[in-house]
Amino acid sequence: MDLVISGKFLFHEKIIDGSIGIEFGKITKFSMRELKGDNVIKTEKNQLILPGLIDVHVHLRDFNESYKETISSGTKAALHGGITTVFDMPNTKPPIMDEKTLRMRELLFKKKSYADYALGFLIAGNEPVKADFYKIFMGASTGGIYSKDFEEDYRKAPDIVSVHAEDYEMIAKYPERPPIVEITAIEKALNAAKKLKKPLHICHVSTKEGLERILRAGLRWVSFEVTPHHLFLTKKDYENSKLLKVYPPLRTEEDRRFLWKNIKKVPIIASDHAPHTLEDKEEGAAGLPGLETELPLLLNAVNRGLLTLWDIVEKMVINPAKIFGIKNKGWKEGKDADLIIVDMKKEWTISADNMYTKAGWTPYEGWRVRGKVIMTILRGEIVMEDDEIIGKPRGERIVKESDHKRDMGGS
Repeated sequence: MDLVISGKFLFHEKIIDGSIGIEFGKITKFSMRELKGDNVIKTEKNQLILPGLIDVHVHLRDFNESYKETISSGTKAALHGGITTVFDMPNTKPPIMDEKTLRMRELLFKKKSYADYALGFLIAGNEPVKADFYKIFMGASTGGIYSKDFEEDYRKAPDIVSVHAEDYEMIAKYPERPPIVEITAIEKALNAAKKLKKPLHICHVSTKEGLERILRAGLRWVSFEVTPHHLFLTKKDYENSKLLKVYPPLRTEEDRRFLWKNIKKVPIIASDHAPHTLEDKEEGAAGLPGLETELPLLLNAVNRGLLTLWDIVEKMVINPAKIFGIKNKGWKEGKDADLIIVDMKKEWTISADNMYTKAGWTPYEGWRVRGKVIMTILRGEIVMEDDEIIGKPRGERIVKESDHKRDMGGS
């Protein structure tokens, strides 16, 4: 074995004491015995080995907005937060809506990305080209580009579509974006999905009724995500700090509690990392940074009994790989050796001063949490240890499954 990591690890919902063998950047063996290898990492007390996480909703800015975030800073932030694969959202400036811009993005990632990545393509009346996934905005968000004919844009997408479900007509009528804006869009998206029977992923579901409608529809080719900020913050937090403006907005305590009540039914948790500088936020920009706080908040929630470690693995590794058809990622033998070591008992205070994102602030400043990422391993190489990024950019593009008619069922 090139590398062996020994200690407690999560496997099939159980914590096992043993070893994980790695060769040529792949997981070769999960064992309950001590394995031998050229290099051996032994975890310490209270430390646990988990798979590196997949975040299917990340805005890495760059291009003309490199002052907000770059592929380099954003993917360093991902590794720092235990996320080894990011899905790059295409509402950049310029937006990724043609072959040339997509190729520019790909070249930039090849040079600058510290994490592995999937590249998205924005559809809003334009013709799609081959990408890892497709994004449709049903109403204007950051960048202002949205689809005026959602069903047609969804129909012509060659692969799974991630949809920002806020209806443009409702936004015009209700600019503060109350729940009806999301609910109307979700209903339209579900109706189109019923008709077309194509893979669809609904981003950042934030309302009780929106979630109820998705669950009631029960379409196996439709998945969805919730974000940490909709799980941990409410509109009262926004009332206390206008920096917390985000689309869709933070909701009521009732909505937040309903998301938690149904957390077992949620297929994916994703950050919707959307960095803006403090100056941009003060001028009304919508979006919150989240790559480096996502897992710590969830680990803290595990310590509080709100969810399990296996919930995190399902919603941020197994289901994303399955739903988005990622061939080389997952938590089993033969998949990429993406692992993280977390200290479940480590208590610490969240601070923007210790982050890699260029945003320069966090909604969770001063929050005391228990659970911290100690080490991140990408394809068998240590890339983050004790808050320090190690080595040069070595991120690679995900490998897609060839069969696009895969089962979309989540956990």
